[in-house]
Amino acid sequence: MYDTLEKINGATIRHGKTHDRVYLMQSEADNWDTTLQNLKHIADEKGYSKILGRIPEGAKAHFESKGYGVEAEIPGMFHGVKPGFFISDFPNRQRAHCDAYELRTLQSIKSIAFAAKKPSEDPHLRLPSHYDIRALDPCDIPIMVDLHKKVFSNYSIPISEADYLLKMTTKDFKFFGLFHHKALLITAILKINEKESNIEIVDFATHPDFKGQNLSYYLVQKIKKYGFENDYKHIYSLVRATSYGLNITFSKHGFMLGGTLLNNTVIRGHLESMNVWYLNKDGSRKGI
Repeated sequence: MYDTLEKINGATIRHGKTHDRVYLMQSEADNWDTTLQNLKHIADEKGYSKILGRIPEGAKAHFESKGYGVEAEIPGMFHGVKPGFFISDFPNRQRAHCDAYELRTLQSIKSIAFAAKKPSEDPHLRLPSHYDIRALDPCDIPIMVDLHKKVFSNYSIPISEADYLLKMTTKDFKFFGLFHHKALLITAILKINEKESNIEIVDFATHPDFKGQNLSYYLVQKIKKYGFENDYKHIYSLVRATSYGLNITFSKHGFMLGGTLLNNTVIRGHLESMNVWYLNKDGSRKGI
């Protein structure tokens, strides 16, 4: 079951049973009361257990007045200057709960990631000569489909279908790939937001035979270079809070931790919390 993407009263809303969630992705209007009503209506009608929103600072008080809480703060999300927030409400309060063991695990991974923090990429970790990274184009869609089918058993959008990937390449998405002897090992999906001057690293897909080798480090290196050379002001990503490798990778690249989205995303059949990592072009470093 794929998510439904709707434009309602100027708000872009994505919702579906895969993540059992309503997600306010963007709003082009300031009619926050109407947006709040629409989110509640969809959640009630479909029985979703979480409502998530990505909002500018001016909307924060509106959402908090309706019982939403801030899960992550991202300085400079909008044009590298104005802060953004991930806010949430849990119609099913049980979804907001993590047991003591889960919380200790999440904190342990954060602590290890913080210890690995560097102001920029490690000069000793240069891309080995037998690997290559480049932007992917429509000619690469067949090998992208093949990799995604190996990696994702289910996903909230059809990224294992050629027609859908082609549609993404003509819109606000860009793909990078890491190759070994012309074999595609990893893809990175970027959502480009020209209006906000930011890039979201939506996901990585790593060939099962190459997991645990920290190859995503080199893709993040490439994405940083691409984003800032093209004058995007901000890069951010939602990362599995239980992934040692990816959390360490973002920390090593100087990303800051903005917060944790509890029980946010279903990955391989399990509900996962997600850490929000961000990096501003100007190097501002307010984080938790």
